[in-house]
Amino acid sequence: MKHRKQVPTLVAVFLILSGCDSERLTQFGSFASAGSQYVQALHKVIEQAGSAMIASDSATLLVARKQAGTGDAGAVAKDDQLLEEYLGNLQKLDYHATLLGSYFEAITNLTNGKAAGSTASAATGLLDSINSLNPSIEKTTFAGKSVKDYVKSGTNLVVAHFEVKALTEQLQKSAPVIDQALALQEAAITAIADQMKASLNATLEVQESTAVIDPYVKGPPPSWNSDRESFLRTKITIDDVDHAKSAISQLHTAFRQLVENRNASIDLTTVLNEISKMSGYAGAIESSLKAKPAK
Repeated sequence: MKHRKQVPTLVAVFLILSGCDSERLTQFGSFASAGSQYVQALHKVIEQAGSAMIASDSATLLVARKQAGTGDAGAVAKDDQLLEEYLGNLQKLDYHATLLGSYFEAITNLTNGKAAGSTASAATGLLDSINSLNPSIEKTTFAGKSVKDYVKSGTNLVVAHFEVKALTEQLQKSAPVIDQALALQEAAITAIADQMKASLNATLEVQESTAVIDPYVKGPPPSWNSDRESFLRTKITIDDVDHAKSAISQLHTAFRQLVENRNASIDLTTVLNEISKMSGYAGAIESSLKAKPAK
């Protein structure tokens, strides 16, 4: 009977170091807490990425139907298949983020001294799952390009030699898994952000015509002013999806600094601000996509 090879986890060593390296534990704890908040905000962004893609495709189909004077059932079925694939890829990325979030939560609990034994065991399993899923995320495609195409080339992770040898050994084995996962998240969010901008621009182009310009020419309905405001406010927030790109990029950088520099002092204030803006952006897009089109 073959035994499954366990991927060592840096959280296991936290149990040993609780009284030896409190500053380092605090640093890891702060990073993990920020990571957990990022994942929660990302769930909202991913959901709106799917909604934006569907709205864009629906708007395009409606324009085509209006121009042709009739609907093409085959076109709808074909687009449905493509959208199902896109949503499936988003779901896979969302699950990858969920695993990272659970892992970050486990680290936070350990640095706080909560349920140390069971949490360390769970964290090991989570790291195994992340390690197994990373290759699949790398192959996932958005807009015809794989996540791998968006991965930034960089230097190999060099783990610092900490005063406690056990910490160095554990990080050398486990940190590369998380480093790769964060790099893939960074690449995937870049791909999704680019596609969200394209989708929202396409939707807004149709919205401006059908909900703002045409109604104004024909005779503005009572909702015209609010419809126009919704269009304009959404239009100026499209690029705000870049806050998600910035958040994961800075989070990834913070992780590398934490691992590679034993004396690193990580300031996560900017990261947390970007994460907060991610949530605000997702909420704004959700409100816009739920707005009723003008009749």
